[in-house]
Amino acid sequence: MSDRRPQCLECKFADWQRTAAGKLHPSGDGRCKWEFPKIRLPVSMYFFGSHTPSGGHINRRDEWKQCPQFQPERSA
Repeated sequence: MSDRRPQCLECKFADWQRTAAGKLHPSGDGRCKWEFPKIRLPVSMYFFGSHTPSGGHINRRDEWKQCPQFQPERSA
């Protein structure tokens, strides 16, 4: 895969918008469905600010660097 190609294209967490016919939407938009791991902190510790990360918008046309959460889709 080229370094300029979005790694999301081949990631199992990518959820792409689709048309009514089930084809990939021309907008190229989608959402990363990776979820922040749920952890339980000791009672002496706490989260500062939000408990979950924000964002998640992806686009098939965007150029992304290597994603630390990338996992290839499983072939059927």
